[in-house]
Amino acid sequence: MQIAQVKLSIIFFYLSALLVFSCPLNLKAQTALIAGSDDENTIRDLQLLNKFNKQYSFNVRNIFISLFNQSELDSIGPFVSQYGSLNKKVSKKHLKIISYPLEWGQQLNTHSAWGRNNGVFLASKGYQQKIVTGGIISTKWIEFQFLPELHIASQVSSTQKINNLISTGQSALRLHLGPLPFSISLSSENIWWGPGVFNSLMMSNNAPGFNHVRLHTNRPWKTPIGVFEFQVVSGYLKSRSNFPFENINLNTFESIYGRSPSNEQRLFSGLNLAYSPVFFKTLSIGLNRMFQLYERDIPTSGSFIDKYAPVLASAFFKNKTEGGTGLVEDAKNRDQLINIFARLRFPSLHAEIYGEYGWNDYKYNLRDLTLNPDHASAYLLGLRKVFPLSTYRRMTVEAELTQMAPTNSDLARPAGNWYVHGQLNEGYTHYNQIIGGGLGPGDNTATLRVSRINKLNKQVVTIERYQHNPRFHTLKWTDWSFGLAHQQMLVNKLLLSGRLELVHRNGYQWTIDKPLNVFMALKAQYFW
Repeated sequence: MQIAQVKLSIIFFYLSALLVFSCPLNLKAQTALIAGSDDENTIRDLQLLNKFNKQYSFNVRNIFISLFNQSELDSIGPFVSQYGSLNKKVSKKHLKIISYPLEWGQQLNTHSAWGRNNGVFLASKGYQQKIVTGGIISTKWIEFQFLPELHIASQVSSTQKINNLISTGQSALRLHLGPLPFSISLSSENIWWGPGVFNSLMMSNNAPGFNHVRLHTNRPWKTPIGVFEFQVVSGYLKSRSNFPFENINLNTFESIYGRSPSNEQRLFSGLNLAYSPVFFKTLSIGLNRMFQLYERDIPTSGSFIDKYAPVLASAFFKNKTEGGTGLVEDAKNRDQLINIFARLRFPSLHAEIYGEYGWNDYKYNLRDLTLNPDHASAYLLGLRKVFPLSTYRRMTVEAELTQMAPTNSDLARPAGNWYVHGQLNEGYTHYNQIIGGGLGPGDNTATLRVSRINKLNKQVVTIERYQHNPRFHTLKWTDWSFGLAHQQMLVNKLLLSGRLELVHRNGYQWTIDKPLNVFMALKAQYFW
């Protein structure tokens, strides 16, 4: 696997070199922020402060910025670490070359698994490291982002060996489609769907990015009826046969199902769509939808869309699928998730509210949706407010609630837990890590974070309550965590950040145990 990914990196490099020097250079180049990064939250704060493009919904991420718009770069430059080398780039009229900082991240859990939305890092006890560097070559027609990752884990569980993984990480090769705001990406980077900050019902950076092809907007698409953003994604998800699965409470597949997971790839087909009405420009609404199926179950007949993009071909209600009863659809041996979302900004208050509501299964028809809307459902609600203090200083307060435990309707109509459904036992995972919010199945969280920020320097306090699968256990397991974080820029070359969280695990593993876990994370970024 490692050799194959290295080969893919080499292919990315040569293709990009060929395309960079052979394509016309007369269009608008856009380059992506890393999904779920601190930089992305920074840009979101700046939007609430009316210092960044108001048309971005932050429901379709990555967020793209233009390397050829100097005024935009100047406005975000003091705040964004990902492109801290912007003023030291190779810059010509139609060509930009940017070096990504050398990043060394470390993570430690002293007692048990803690930490989510951290990409390649595993949910495990012990010490882990991640090293990232690379660069971006961008023209007004094409962009090559090469950001490979080296992950080193000293311990995955009490029975696992050291895990070292070299991957293409946040790399992408992008073709921008003329003057239209559309691109095609061949990518292994993380993407994030919906407005959530701490979680997402459908897609986040909790797991490593998976190899995919993506047709997407690279900036808001303005039309007479409003602004659209979208992603259509097709790719492959994989498993690790001897590693624990996050969606079965960090148990190995064999211990639950009595057999090893399939080593076969799963086809992922997804749609992320956001719309902001022309008559209500501070509101963005939309939907996410995903199908996954084993490679062996890809249809042998039908159109290309039927085979590799079923998310665009399948009806939303089961009674509208082939046969009209849902039985044909059930026999196709594939799972789906679907959710709707909304984000509303209050520009004068420098604030926003947002939410998601989703279902882990098909609704049979409109009557089923209206009479039993909470069947197989989950939801997320959030609030953010930015307090401007000076030109470069601000305070941000964020609160978010995620509810994935089954509702009372499960008593009459069993639905199971999110990310574990009937057709694919590996669930909604890549390399055994949940692709959506980094919560186990049926878990609930409530998070409060306060940040004080001055350019790239920041101090952060976080408090969280985390309920583990409360619906199916008499003894309750609830974690309470308190975290402190600090980030400091030194001599304009070295950005250091540290995070410490104390996690009181009340009822650990649904027992009477109450251990204390200490989570520590350190990151250093050196700007070339």
